[in-house]
Amino acid sequence: MKLVPFSLLISLVVLTSCGKQSSEYKRLQAQNDSLMNAKLKLQEEVDGYFSAMNQIEQNIEKIKNTENVISIQPVGKELADDQRTKINEDMMYLNDMLQANKDELARLKSKIKKSAFRSAELERTILRITKALEEETSKVALLQAELAKKDSLIVNLDTKVNELGKNVEDLTNENKSKESKIKEQDEVIHTAWYVFGTRTELKQQHIITSDGLFSQQRVLQRDFNKNYFVRIDARNTKSIPLYSSRAKILTNHPKSSYTLEKENGNFVLLIVDTDEFWSISRYLVVEVE
Repeated sequence: MKLVPFSLLISLVVLTSCGKQSSEYKRLQAQNDSLMNAKLKLQEEVDGYFSAMNQIEQNIEKIKNTENVISIQPVGKELADDQRTKINEDMMYLNDMLQANKDELARLKSKIKKSAFRSAELERTILRITKALEEETSKVALLQAELAKKDSLIVNLDTKVNELGKNVEDLTNENKSKESKIKEQDEVIHTAWYVFGTRTELKQQHIITSDGLFSQQRVLQRDFNKNYFVRIDARNTKSIPLYSSRAKILTNHPKSSYTLEKENGNFVLLIVDTDEFWSISRYLVVEVE
């Protein structure tokens, strides 16, 4: 039998190990590259949203400046033709700018609706811009009506006051819908549920279960009765009376976020840090006697 030199064996082991490491490195590198590309695409998408919103806000400032110029000019029969022409051109510019901004805002909202990216701050910014555009549309409509009353030769344009008024109404309705949606989202995000009861009561509602006499007690493992819980706003709930001289918290909540204090012989749960308290579970289960 011919023996293989020890040095050759070592070389084979090293080469095999290097090959495996190289393969694993390439896999991890490919995974990392994929994550980086996804991150860059998301960043480009978000940058595009804020770039479009910044442009709309800049255009709104231009609209305001033009409104101020028109409103401070004296209007009457003594106006020269070139002055009337200038005012008409400015009003046409305002209407065109308003329409362009509304179209751009509609495109932006459509993109955000189709995107998987969600941000409460982005929603609030869109809402703020929508309000600002609504206000300027209303101002331009009033300005156009005032100018038409003062001088019949001014604002003889295809754009109509009634049409601007309709746009204001549409923006107002859309704004109310957006506000309602944000409010609903906030309520869902900050909703929590709590229940307290005796062991027997909690078992009857399947809130706590155990498979046998010596098996470990389980909390919220099966189809428990959600209607038995009290729904609360986690941001505003700082204390929960338990109406019992004995109390044991069964769900997981950081101990530093709450204390159990006695008032008139009964325990009251005092939540010191609401964010931390509800960070692990949105359900609170307390066993009392």
